[in-house]
Amino acid sequence: MAALLGKLRLNRERVSLVAILLLALVLRLINLGSRNLWYDEAFAVLYAEKSFSAILYGTITQVEGAAADVHPLLYYFFLHLWMGLFGQSPFVVRLPSVIFGLASIVLVFSIGRKLFDSGVGLLAAVITVIAPFHINYSQENRMYSLLCLLSLLTVYFFARCWKGSGYGNWLGFILAATLSLYTHNLAFLVILALDLFVLLTRRWRLLKPLIFSHLAFGLLFSPWLTVVFSQFGKIRQAYWVPRPGLKELIQTLIFFHFDLLPTMPMGLVSILLFLSLLILVLILYRIGRVRGRDRQTKEGIYLLLILALAPVIVAFLISQFKSIYIIRGLLPAAAAYYILVAKILAEAQFPKRVAWLLLLPVVVLLAISLAYHYTYARFPRPPFDKAVAYLGENYQSGDAIVHDNKLTFFPCHYYDRELSQAFMADPPGSGSDTLALPTQEALGLLASQNMEEATVGSQRVWFVIFQRAFAEYEGLGYPQPPHKAWLEERYRLIETVTFNDLNIYLYETP
Repeated sequence: MAALLGKLRLNRERVSLVAILLLALVLRLINLGSRNLWYDEAFAVLYAEKSFSAILYGTITQVEGAAADVHPLLYYFFLHLWMGLFGQSPFVVRLPSVIFGLASIVLVFSIGRKLFDSGVGLLAAVITVIAPFHINYSQENRMYSLLCLLSLLTVYFFARCWKGSGYGNWLGFILAATLSLYTHNLAFLVILALDLFVLLTRRWRLLKPLIFSHLAFGLLFSPWLTVVFSQFGKIRQAYWVPRPGLKELIQTLIFFHFDLLPTMPMGLVSILLFLSLLILVLILYRIGRVRGRDRQTKEGIYLLLILALAPVIVAFLISQFKSIYIIRGLLPAAAAYYILVAKILAEAQFPKRVAWLLLLPVVVLLAISLAYHYTYARFPRPPFDKAVAYLGENYQSGDAIVHDNKLTFFPCHYYDRELSQAFMADPPGSGSDTLALPTQEALGLLASQNMEEATVGSQRVWFVIFQRAFAEYEGLGYPQPPHKAWLEERYRLIETVTFNDLNIYLYETP
């Protein structure tokens, strides 16, 4: 009878997990192909289509003592192979992130079940399925969904090692950790959090195999280790990420729970912040009452708490010297937080009225956040496809199409490879000066150093620029964007077209 009940329970778990994954798939396929690629996504496609040797050259070639680019290459190499098989449409290049996202949900369930029970695992999976933060990066053709998957795989194998399973799990831990490091340099934050857990809980039994594991994946990662230091030099030279403060911590908190987009009204953002703080306070309050639990349960809670908080704190502290604080790089920490929330909710004894009072506004705000996410079409992802189609329809032989910078050029070039377009180089040494010359050479797309070079011999010039650039230049002391001012002095403006907050100006000689 016990065996039969166990089998029924296992079947129920599998059916529940399949249903959860189907919901996850639906939520991650909505507008997957119709949302426009933005700069980072377009760059990923244009870079990954090159040969492995070109990608390597465009990344590790030294420029003033630093690597040309700041990311490891596992994702780009994978995307190269994927596109070779299936093509380069927006749907196709984003599909791997959907798959990685679904696999990470399975790992969230598995970690929750391993640390606690299947009920916690299923609830954690549901929370991850509907989390806008996880949905967002499961729909983007960048390395963050893969980073989340490999980091969770690292945690899963660590949990199995902690629970006493054999040496094969330490091998899995080593391989998963190594692959995560080859995916994104911020993967070290999860590994560091696991180290802190062992030290803070005094799990000395794990210390020796953990040290050997570090030596092993350190050896496997050693071919790239010198490049990492060189990439950090690139960050010191020029990197767009600002030094984080209270604002960035608040944004991180909201991202973990809901989503945050520039078009959201301040009233809605205030509500999102209030509920995010309320959930966090309730979770921390319940964690503070862990005395009645057994040691395994306590330590499972502490493990998730460290995995959720340590990456945020460490990245924040490092960034006070040189900023590496990228909220999307904290996606694995958010996944650990979802498991922690599931555990606290599973054991909390809320009165029904209180539970509904908390649940209803959270569900409504999640729905609103997802609606914003699916329909958002402004900076940095306005309708580039429509803009470049307009340019193609109205382009005349001899025209010049000039983009104020790479942020508008790369997506437009992705949507129309045949249309002749140029983009202006970033100011040398500025935070936006991230596209090094070797990377441009690998791409076969070189920036124009001045407007004379970009417009030589052209009677008509199409100038493409984000509306927000006007405010940014004004903050730097320019009455209007310098490239636009150059055109105003030499050409006559005859037409202005906007695609949401993307502006296209047509100039011709007087």
